[in-house]
Amino acid sequence: MSWLKDPLHAVEEFINISTSLSNVSELDQLLGGLLSAARRLTSADSGWFYILDYAKRDLFVTVCQSETTPLYCENFPKVSLYEKQHNDDNLTAYCAFTGNTVNIENITSHVGFDIDQFFSFKEQIRYDVQSLLAVPMRNSERHVLGVMYLANMIEEDTGKIVPFPEAIEGLIEAIASQAEVALDNVLLIKKNQELIGILDHTNRRLIEENKLLRSKIQGRYDFSQIIGSSDTMRKVFDLLSRVLESNATVLIRGETGTGKELIANAVHYNSPRREGKLVAQNCAALPENLLESELFGYKKGAFSGAQADKSGLIEMADNGTLFLDEIGDMPLGLQVKLLRVLQEKEVRPLGSVESKKINVRIVAATHCDLEEKIANDEFREDLYYRLSVFPIDIPPLRERKEDIPALLQHFLVNFCKLYDKDIAQFSPSSMDVLVRYDYPGNIREMRNIVERAVLLCVNQGSILVEHLPECVQVLTKQRLVIQRQEVIAIDSGSLKNVVEEFEAQAIRNALEGFNWNQTKTAAALGIGRRTLISKMNRYSIERGPRPESSH
Repeated sequence: MSWLKDPLHAVEEFINISTSLSNVSELDQLLGGLLSAARRLTSADSGWFYILDYAKRDLFVTVCQSETTPLYCENFPKVSLYEKQHNDDNLTAYCAFTGNTVNIENITSHVGFDIDQFFSFKEQIRYDVQSLLAVPMRNSERHVLGVMYLANMIEEDTGKIVPFPEAIEGLIEAIASQAEVALDNVLLIKKNQELIGILDHTNRRLIEENKLLRSKIQGRYDFSQIIGSSDTMRKVFDLLSRVLESNATVLIRGETGTGKELIANAVHYNSPRREGKLVAQNCAALPENLLESELFGYKKGAFSGAQADKSGLIEMADNGTLFLDEIGDMPLGLQVKLLRVLQEKEVRPLGSVESKKINVRIVAATHCDLEEKIANDEFREDLYYRLSVFPIDIPPLRERKEDIPALLQHFLVNFCKLYDKDIAQFSPSSMDVLVRYDYPGNIREMRNIVERAVLLCVNQGSILVEHLPECVQVLTKQRLVIQRQEVIAIDSGSLKNVVEEFEAQAIRNALEGFNWNQTKTAAALGIGRRTLISKMNRYSIERGPRPESSH
């Protein structure tokens, strides 16, 4: 029943809409109910909703209804808000930017907006749009959320299509204003649910991969920052579980960037000394005289510029742990003094005639081959045996390839949080090349690679090969060279297969780039969405691992 003949019915309908909106949590349900109510009140034959995407640049139809003609969201092209500056010649973009309602009495005689889309309806889907009402939806901060369309108001007595009266605009705008808050909340809830889902999936994956390792040491210490389930990392975790409760000196050996400092932190913070200090010093960072004063401290007047007593790092680490990184680069003169600390459990500051008893645990780390340095008289053999009471060897990344996916996902989650980015995954092709890369800089290099990729990747997208450094991309280029060589070797009778294979590859790459959004992918490829779906079915393209090449 038209609201013009029964204003009381319109008021009741409006109250029902306002009440029901607060109980709706699904976007399609909210929009569908709102559209149905607006059509009932106006006797509109059809209607649809344009909703802004997460990137806040494009509007897409998500819900459409019609009494006389089947309408589908695919019938409506996306609207790019910034295609031509503010794209003011587009009716949807105009409503979104200005917040103004547009009432067109007769499409065929209208001038001012580009309305070719509605003329094409008549040719493509046999639907003749005559009268049109477009109402913007914006939140309390005046940010656009979407645009509601109502088309072809049907006169109840005659069944003819008539213009929407100006008096009805206020009622529809009131309905839209009631829905704006609810719509904003639904979009926020949906976004939060998606983020929670991604985080939950990532957390479950990491928990499962480390479940076996952590079960051995459950309740005693947390290795949440040390990720690995490979056989070599299992050995590292096993060694750690055996040394934590002791005061034994630990020597951590491994290449640069393998995470030796993380292991040192785990040793200290999960040992009986966790209440004491962890004091760290890089032995390669300072010249010998400065390193000596830093480690052992000094008395006032011990040398020029020593104007007051200063405690050294060894003394500061009393009842705690002293972490000496790059111990292999410590000068020979200091090695003798460090050996005394280990043997006598005491330290003598520079310029002092008295030694102080200390209770400190030494954890040392090196990327050097200490045995070779001993052979070259660059490291004391007696100090080596004092330090290597409990050696732990950290494997390089190239020897623990199975840990790479979990590490990549760990850094992806961390950097997305740091830079407030929404990136769900690595594309299969980028994951493939990252797993095959050898990482000469180990975990430190991987961390830098992922940080750079997150900064380059757009929101809502996936990390692609082109987001990776040149040193990593070279693996993909080598593969392409091999593929070209294989294509050249194919006889002319299989040209059709070659073309189809490359077409399938191009479609899959585009889908990965748009996070498998078919509408965006089709637009980027310059084909219709139905054509895209047809080709996906033809080439058996599904979300998941790439199929093996047939050539």
